[in-house]
Amino acid sequence: MLSRRPDDIVCFEVGSGGALAWIGSRRMLDDDWSALETQANRGVIRLDVCGDRVTISGATCVGLVVLPTGRRLIVRSKIPSLMLLEWLAYVGEFPRLTHWLPDVGVAVGDDWHKCIARLFLYALEDVTRRYVRKDYVAVAWDDPAIRGRIVTAALARRLHRLPCVPQVQRRRTIDTPFNIVLALALDRLPVLLADGRDDDQRRMARLREQWASIPRDIDDPVSAVTAAQWASPPGYREALQLARLILIGAVLDPVSRMGGQAFTLPLAAVWERALRRMFDDLASQTGWLRVADGLRTRRWDDPAGRDDPKRWLTADVVVQRPGARWVLDAKYKREFADESRIDRFQMCAYAVAFDADRVSLVYPTSMDTRTTLRDLLSTTVGGRSLRIDSLALPMDAGPETCREALAAIIRRSMN
Repeated sequence: MLSRRPDDIVCFEVGSGGALAWIGSRRMLDDDWSALETQANRGVIRLDVCGDRVTISGATCVGLVVLPTGRRLIVRSKIPSLMLLEWLAYVGEFPRLTHWLPDVGVAVGDDWHKCIARLFLYALEDVTRRYVRKDYVAVAWDDPAIRGRIVTAALARRLHRLPCVPQVQRRRTIDTPFNIVLALALDRLPVLLADGRDDDQRRMARLREQWASIPRDIDDPVSAVTAAQWASPPGYREALQLARLILIGAVLDPVSRMGGQAFTLPLAAVWERALRRMFDDLASQTGWLRVADGLRTRRWDDPAGRDDPKRWLTADVVVQRPGARWVLDAKYKREFADESRIDRFQMCAYAVAFDADRVSLVYPTSMDTRTTLRDLLSTTVGGRSLRIDSLALPMDAGPETCREALAAIIRRSMN
């Protein structure tokens, strides 16, 4: 008799409101406890233990982790899944949604990992039906007839195998790096769609049969997945972007160098990149121009500080215009109007390190949508005015609304 998979652990991010954490017995989790502690150390979840009572909630990542017993840990976001796709499209990690939504069955209530898996399923079906092609690749081959470049080092080791000569030939084959990346992502779908719809399962089974002949051997999967984004064949781009999210959009497994048993999206990183993109979009209106990324980091002057990246001060966004500099720190948490002591002192450090006139904490949501700006400190340092404040932008309303809210705050500050 087949053993029944343990019930999923389902929780929401911290700050989602309401009783949205998972609460259960420590004894229920004995076989998965080490894996849960690992995810807590990686910042995926928070573990609170009180006797035998365990509370699990998300931190700054959303997605799915398969635990050793087969139980799935699902972390849901306070931002709707479809809106997360909008943000990924905005920062360039995802194809524009106007191309996808009319064609696929992604619903508002779907979990994040289901959205991505289902979109990839449809994208791969489109590639399979219309775009799969052979291409010339370098293939290692032993053959008596020399039709390629002889590998002299290998020949010296294999003289006993003559007349077969080791050589590298360019052959036209379907086993291209692009197809191998898509096949690897397809192998991950049974985990992501374990409780998917019947039509998902039928579509997935059909595609797995069609892609069964593609090899899955890549020496450096991370490099292959990354390189596949830059020069993809016609029709492949969307599927490869989704494959990248599925394969390396998570903490890498130390052995396979792939996503392992975890598929999580770091929302803090998305929020940082989105804030930089919004300032780029508003540069012509506001006059605030982003400095080069290399200038966002300040090293300490002592030898140990200069050589230790953990001690460096790196700001998320630094913008300037003639005679003024503004540093912003993207805080993916709900602390607007309750800014922590640590964050306040961090902003003071940024002001000194970057010689800034203004430093801001930028939060993705506000409990009171009528209040979007709070002054925390207004002072003078060395005869120069300094302002430290806190901003709240409506991330859950989407990129366009969020960008307009930022523009309104900037205009108000300028006036």
